[in-house]
Amino acid sequence: MQKLFLAIAVIFAALIVKAQTPQDAQKAIEGKKLDKAKEIVDKLTADPNQKSAYAWLAKAQVYNALAIDDKLKTTVPDAYEQAFEAYKKAYELDPNDNSIKLDFFKTPFVSYEGEANKAAQAYQANNMAGALEGYKKTIEFGSWLNEKHLSFNNFSVPAVDTSMVFMAGFTAMKQDKSDDAAKYFSRLADAKIGKEPDYVIPYQFLTSYYKTKKDEANFNKYLDLGRQIYPNDSYFVTIKIDQARESNNYPELFSAYEQLIAMQPDSLNNSLSYASEMFDYLYIKNTADKKPADYDAIAAKIEANIKKTLAKDYEPLSSNLIIAQLYYNQGLDQVNEAEKIKSTKPDDVKKKNDLKAKAITKYDQALPYTEKVTALLEAKGTATNGREKHTLKNMYIMLGDMYTAKGDKAKAAEYDKKYSAMK
Repeated sequence: MQKLFLAIAVIFAALIVKAQTPQDAQKAIEGKKLDKAKEIVDKLTADPNQKSAYAWLAKAQVYNALAIDDKLKTTVPDAYEQAFEAYKKAYELDPNDNSIKLDFFKTPFVSYEGEANKAAQAYQANNMAGALEGYKKTIEFGSWLNEKHLSFNNFSVPAVDTSMVFMAGFTAMKQDKSDDAAKYFSRLADAKIGKEPDYVIPYQFLTSYYKTKKDEANFNKYLDLGRQIYPNDSYFVTIKIDQARESNNYPELFSAYEQLIAMQPDSLNNSLSYASEMFDYLYIKNTADKKPADYDAIAAKIEANIKKTLAKDYEPLSSNLIIAQLYYNQGLDQVNEAEKIKSTKPDDVKKKNDLKAKAITKYDQALPYTEKVTALLEAKGTATNGREKHTLKNMYIMLGDMYTAKGDKAKAAEYDKKYSAMK
């Protein structure tokens, strides 16, 4: 019996000697024996129900070390992720464990910073897919650290991890992963984070994203937020112009143009575009039998804006064409009203003649601009494209009509002949 007892004691002692502990893993790290340290912690945590917080902490520390080891890091590409998950288990088992207290929460912040650096390296290498995944993981790590109110060396992760969230959205955008980009960028916009030049991107992206989706509520939400934080950025006005045009919302379209011109008073292109949009509203998009109620006010604004462009000889073809058509159409309206009067009563005859006189006045205004457009197009000769040829034919028609109304048969015949030659 005594011999048997001694044999059991020897075996038990041997087992005690061979049993490895978290301290052994830490010693292996200190001795630069990471492969040995990994072997120890993998055995210690092979059972997912391991109840030792220290064992999980040791695994986290070992895997953080593996992540930066030149020889071993490629064998464990997700080392930081495994390290962070191991630390979470340690903390959840016993946040007051002495090993965790002595660590001062350094270990999870090493994982957080390491994953962020990996993401940045992937971005610098133009590996956008790898960068996005890295930033996503970093955000997950940061969210947990923030939730647990942990800090290290006076650093804590904010509720909105601004730079990480921005880069996640940006790298998603670069890959045309619009839903992912919207998810991250909306976190920044909803928190009204901005002022720095680059941070206008989330607001610009979100307004475009929701415009494409025809989600008017969210479009207006992020448009308003963008304009609050970046009031001098014209992007938010121009995209409002596009959205209002697409939805045929002319009051908002014209209001946006007024805002854009106020922001960029020297832009002749804005004045020309505004005049063109207003002309389309009066004559192209208006399918009603009568003029819109705001016709006179809109026509006056067309004149005012075109006078700016004509004064600087800006885009002479387009500028002259718009004002020529405006005056011609106004004259034609008077002619059409006159033709409706069939009565020979003196008052009606007078009214008819007054309308014809008003038409001639408008035609006199239109003629120099119409002839300018004609001269510009004729000067191009065979270089005119299909659209320009169509415009030139219309100019000949207008000139023939106006000179006929003025009683100048020779001029009318000249332009009628030019028109016929183009058929």
